[in-house]
Amino acid sequence: MLDDKDRDPTSLFRRALRRALPPAIDADVKDLFDGDYYLRVNQDVRDANINPLRHFDRFGRQEKRRPSEWFSERYVFHGLDHSSHYGVPPLDAYLASKLQHKPRLVFVSHDASRTGAPAIILRLLEMFSKSGAFECFSILDDGGERLEEFQELSHTYVMSRNRHDKGFSDDEAFAEIARLFHRQGVFQNNQPVLAIVNSAESLRIAQGLARQGVPMISLIHEIAAYYGREKFTEFGACSEKVVFPSEFVKNAAAKFSDMDMSKAWVRGQGLLTDGFGSMDRMRCRRTLRENLGLEEDAFIVLNVGTMDVRKGGDLFVDTAKLCLDALPTDRPVYFLWYGKPDPNFSYPREAVRAHGIEDRVRFLPSTPEIEQVFLGGDLFLLTARADPFPCVIHEAMVCGLPVVAFREGGGAPELIGEDCGQIVDIYDLAAMAQAVLSYVDDPDLVNAHSGQAVKKIKDAWSYFDYQKDLYDLIKDVAPAPPSGWPALNPPEVPEHLVIMNATQHDLVVFESCEGFDPETPLDIALIDGRFSEEAEEVAERLKQLGHRVRHHQPKANDAASRAALVAKLLVNPRPQKLTLLNTLRFTSTAQLRLLAYPIHAVETGPHVDVDLLYLALPYLSALDLTDIKAVENLVALNPNAERLVSLMPLFQKSDLNLPGVGKP
Repeated sequence: MLDDKDRDPTSLFRRALRRALPPAIDADVKDLFDGDYYLRVNQDVRDANINPLRHFDRFGRQEKRRPSEWFSERYVFHGLDHSSHYGVPPLDAYLASKLQHKPRLVFVSHDASRTGAPAIILRLLEMFSKSGAFECFSILDDGGERLEEFQELSHTYVMSRNRHDKGFSDDEAFAEIARLFHRQGVFQNNQPVLAIVNSAESLRIAQGLARQGVPMISLIHEIAAYYGREKFTEFGACSEKVVFPSEFVKNAAAKFSDMDMSKAWVRGQGLLTDGFGSMDRMRCRRTLRENLGLEEDAFIVLNVGTMDVRKGGDLFVDTAKLCLDALPTDRPVYFLWYGKPDPNFSYPREAVRAHGIEDRVRFLPSTPEIEQVFLGGDLFLLTARADPFPCVIHEAMVCGLPVVAFREGGGAPELIGEDCGQIVDIYDLAAMAQAVLSYVDDPDLVNAHSGQAVKKIKDAWSYFDYQKDLYDLIKDVAPAPPSGWPALNPPEVPEHLVIMNATQHDLVVFESCEGFDPETPLDIALIDGRFSEEAEEVAERLKQLGHRVRHHQPKANDAASRAALVAKLLVNPRPQKLTLLNTLRFTSTAQLRLLAYPIHAVETGPHVDVDLLYLALPYLSALDLTDIKAVENLVALNPNAERLVSLMPLFQKSDLNLPGVGKP
């Protein structure tokens, strides 16, 4: 007989719950579970005094409770085995992938902003993550616009308060990191083999990781003179190796800190975007001049980046003034700076107005079409007072721009050398202006240095080269995982990429297309992911036909998420040829204009948007339609469409209402 205490609702709940719990636990569940965290965030489990792991295994996973502070659903659905995961809970998809048994790497960034240092570590994370050889974790001191990209490529944790919060002490930060790495948590059965810590701004996290015994390689992009001696010294103490992007940055560390320089290693990052610079140069030159209202024979001098004192916005303007004073007034030479202005640095704009050269020296906002800008220019003028190893130099050089830079302004001269540009003494603006003018007057010099710049970047400065060198360093300093070090292969460039929906309708359309060589395997990206119940059947049929198939996961089941996904599929690496099968609506004309490879679009059904097709047509190499009315309307709008547009013969009018047409 139950007494009053036993009849208490909480007691009854506890007994019922314990009876429902299974006697055995899936061993793999333990590899991503943190009992302390689970109890901390689930008061009902804590109050019931139940074993947190048993509760999670029986109930929490079905209720979609997070097993740890690390677990990222976006990572599960974007970066695992590329099956569709239709109807599969995130945890089950993760466990089925066996990712938790692979070697683990930790990536650290001071934030997720759209600036240079986060871009470097994010691209490195992307390559390790997409290799499938490692399970990746990220710690960010602060968030930012690119946070979701980190979450798609790794289990991601953002510190509760960042380094700028004066009420958040080092000891509190160390305690937070200790909580993430405690021995009964996520890493109890599979410790990270190494952490890659990016930027001097991440020192506090580096110190916290060192206290947890995590081996570390630090990537330091900053110049030590701008920091206290202790900061760089401490980085050396925390790290197995410290990687500097240039000898300039390494020498500054040796001079302005007490770092153990036996740990120093010099390796600059590679070109951030695979295939950058491969667009049609003549089209870009023409487009840039037309967009800005410049003469066809205009000579364009560029700089790209935040316009501030460090990057030398004032020196850019003053050099431009010297050049323009030396040139005939009818010689169309323009100085263009693309980037966000520093609101506290007004000199450049004031000087341009004072000199009356507003037409010849222009300040333009950042643009997603920056590759077109680089390819449309003639020369890159790097006026930075202190820029350790700017990413824009790789981009300028691979687009064929000679570079003029200061000798003591950073590490760029080490890459430019004597065959890809000219180096002058820092602050010698007369010499800098003379160097610029030497290119304006000598197209042969431009062409010679242009060709060498492109060759240098393509030969030795791909991001895979950078990743490979860092991986060799990792293997030198970190303990080998039990299964040994996995092989890393360079990303394969799709010869012909087909982007399509994972529906039976689109499969029928694919098999009806006459433009595909049946003997050539295609790379097919299915963009419905876990939102299509037909995805696995479609993929299996495509594989039977001999094609390489990968599922990709949009963030949500809507057109905007698919458009964001398609944009990512068109870079890193870029395909050599593209077919958009009922997916043209997920692109924009601005995006299509940037693509230099042949683009074949296939659109079916009565919901075809003729206005969209009309705008996209100039950038397509071929267009297949099933709607005769759409063909007629398109040719009426643009007579040139007749040579590009084909009516698919295997589709009759009665076929146009197949399910799936016109739906996201």
